[in-house]
Amino acid sequence: MKNIWIYALVIFFMFIGGGCSDDVATAHEESSSSESSAIIILTSSSEFFPISFSRPTKTVFYFSNKVEIRSSSSAPKSSSSSKVRYSSSKQKSSSSVASSSSIASSSSIGPRSSADLRFYDCEQYDCVTTEYLNPTISYGELLDKRDNQVYRTIVISNHVWTAQNMNFKTEDDSLAKSWCYDNKPENCKKYGRLYTWNAAQKVCPEGWHLPTVDEWFELIDDHTCGIEEDEDYLDMYHCAGTSLKSLQSWEDALPNTNEHGFSVIAAGIIASNEFKYIGKVSDLWTSTAPYEKYAGIVTFDRTEDFVTIALTDKSYGLSVRCVKGKVE
Repeated sequence: MKNIWIYALVIFFMFIGGGCSDDVATAHEESSSSESSAIIILTSSSEFFPISFSRPTKTVFYFSNKVEIRSSSSAPKSSSSSKVRYSSSKQKSSSSVASSSSIASSSSIGPRSSADLRFYDCEQYDCVTTEYLNPTISYGELLDKRDNQVYRTIVISNHVWTAQNMNFKTEDDSLAKSWCYDNKPENCKKYGRLYTWNAAQKVCPEGWHLPTVDEWFELIDDHTCGIEEDEDYLDMYHCAGTSLKSLQSWEDALPNTNEHGFSVIAAGIIASNEFKYIGKVSDLWTSTAPYEKYAGIVTFDRTEDFVTIALTDKSYGLSVRCVKGKVE
């Protein structure tokens, strides 16, 4: 009788164990299948640029004129190579992307203060307008000793950037030219100058440089909530388009936040001797030029929440931002 009970218990536990094992296997397979159909993970690749940017993991000290700024990252961040990409525009349109206000500000380092706080006397120096800045962000200042213009600076994505477009007048030649939009000096005061790519190489003051495409990628990737490929196979970095743009200067635009204080403004461009798109577009140069005639640009549009990086003719007149230090 005792042997019969032992045999019955063994049969019972074998039955229970087999059932649990089948349930676990089925649940795992269903989970794996549903995830793979919702998103596609792709590695970073580019038809246009030899991209090789990586994340610093050490503590770095930056000096922006009279302001010492500390930027630290204790753990490596994921690059765009590990970002989730939408499998199609039908699955994730720009209107359904998460709000850019949910992104934590990477520029909230140190005490905050008004954008109107000045280290340089604007009666003595030519201070660039602050009307497009975020008044809650703590900015540094850059004095360009070549023409005594003063720009605001910001720590963002582990670098110090100018928070305003450059307005230094370069010496023109056959390739290097610059303009005020519509050839009106008041537009240079508001939006900065528009430069050909060759002129842009000369714009940044000593100790600063025209950002590489890698440095732009790092900034944009830090402030995107998702990446989608458009019909021309360009990556669209969602949320960066609204969180990095100024609240002002954009006509009939999406509700921008400028939460990080980077303050991109719709300065327009000049192409084929025609001024275009003021209030609608901001195109900014990179120093990266993989082809003789074309160089990399970063594009913001009034009606889009994303940023794209593409190529354009070096003869076009676009805006310029600068990054502190030597090219990495």
